[in-house]
Amino acid sequence: MTKSKKEYHSTTSRRDFMKMLGVGAGAVGLGAAGVSAGGFKDLDEMMASPLAERHLPFWVKEVDEPTVKIDWDNFEMFPGPEGTLFNPASWENPKDYFDIYNRNIASTKKNVQDNVPGLSLKDRALADANCWGWGGRSGADLSAPWAGADVKANPQWEHPTMYYTPEDYGVPKHEGTPEENSRMLRTAGRIMGAADMGFVKLDEKTKKLLWGKITFENVEKGYAEPEKNKFVLPDKDLWAVCSVIPQSLWMQQYTERMSWASSNTMSYSRANIYANRLSVFLRGLGYQAYGGNTESIGRLVGFGVMSGMGEYGRAGILVSPQYGTNIRTVLVTITDMPMAVTKPIDAGIAKFCQACKKCGEMCPSGAISMEEKPFWGGDAAWQAKGIKGWYMDSKKCYDFMLGGEPDCSRCQTVCPFTKYDEAVLHDLIRISIAKAPALDSAIRKMDDVFGYGKEPDTKKTPWEIDPMDIPLYGLDNSRS
Repeated sequence: MTKSKKEYHSTTSRRDFMKMLGVGAGAVGLGAAGVSAGGFKDLDEMMASPLAERHLPFWVKEVDEPTVKIDWDNFEMFPGPEGTLFNPASWENPKDYFDIYNRNIASTKKNVQDNVPGLSLKDRALADANCWGWGGRSGADLSAPWAGADVKANPQWEHPTMYYTPEDYGVPKHEGTPEENSRMLRTAGRIMGAADMGFVKLDEKTKKLLWGKITFENVEKGYAEPEKNKFVLPDKDLWAVCSVIPQSLWMQQYTERMSWASSNTMSYSRANIYANRLSVFLRGLGYQAYGGNTESIGRLVGFGVMSGMGEYGRAGILVSPQYGTNIRTVLVTITDMPMAVTKPIDAGIAKFCQACKKCGEMCPSGAISMEEKPFWGGDAAWQAKGIKGWYMDSKKCYDFMLGGEPDCSRCQTVCPFTKYDEAVLHDLIRISIAKAPALDSAIRKMDDVFGYGKEPDTKKTPWEIDPMDIPLYGLDNSRS
């Protein structure tokens, strides 16, 4: 006799289910979240976890339209990563790119040879380990995660990781309401490494956030023809699962020493691992998954804004009301599993950016706009029109980061929203920003008075700290 879907809804053993997630049955930290040390017994228990709900602070309200003005009729789709400054061909003079690159190589060699504190061989080795330690597929290959649900038919497009589908178990794929699916994914996302998650339905507007090379066809599963620069999604109901990865504020405070030793690139490596885990999780439930890795499939800040994980800030990056800018990228995975969308938010952040300007004042390259009001931009070749916000001079930023100076995350470190969260005062400040914008200038001055964003004594290096005083993975007791 054939069993019903209901009987299969929650019969995966907790040991097997946690193995599918890549987490041991005795995972540390689950107890603090109200989960037994043995993990979840089934999907029902997983969705009942307190981690599954999206709880915004009470002063943050959901809105139908984001706080950044968008002209959807004239919204310009960007061609893809090949149009950015990371591609030498996109420069007016490609020689400028290679001059910067060669200066970086020469500077790195000299600093290592001179044993410069913070830029010595052991700093470089640690930074490289954190940056490139994920292994597997190249982050520059957009076709790698484009196998859809049929990885076995397209092994050259997929990271070589074993996973199982409902078909392998001889059961139907997971069926749940959009609300149940969202709760489940938010719980799984926290376990796999996401600081926050949001969900966007792809429609006429939000499809414009994807790269222009991505098209839709009447097919059951998407496919890729990399040699033709062609990437196809099935023309059916699809959702974007948006995730942000925590970045170490403890490491990042040493901004003149490769954010000691590259808190940002370390987060990229964990992001790729997370993206692969999320893809395996979705396919293990019987659904398709496209994109996800740090190469991205569209305009990531845009997806972060539309999914309600934050607002568009002065530095042109996502600012979260809970985590500030202490997050690294917005990972976007496209799936056909129905999700309950999360709407854009208004926490007073975009308004606060008008009065603050701290990231612009502290930017060592002068790349961040100091204009008080947001403006319609996108005139540079590597930018796209359609946003009324602040536009960064990316060439200045790129030249500073890779032209001989250490990697930089200064704008993220000094943002008043990027804080350790043990003090109740920080939540009171966030409430004031959301409810009393007249106090924005005074709050900015307070941020300076308390010394936030100031780098520690450069005469001392993190290597001299007692190792047991260093947060594990550099992740401290803030909300990151």
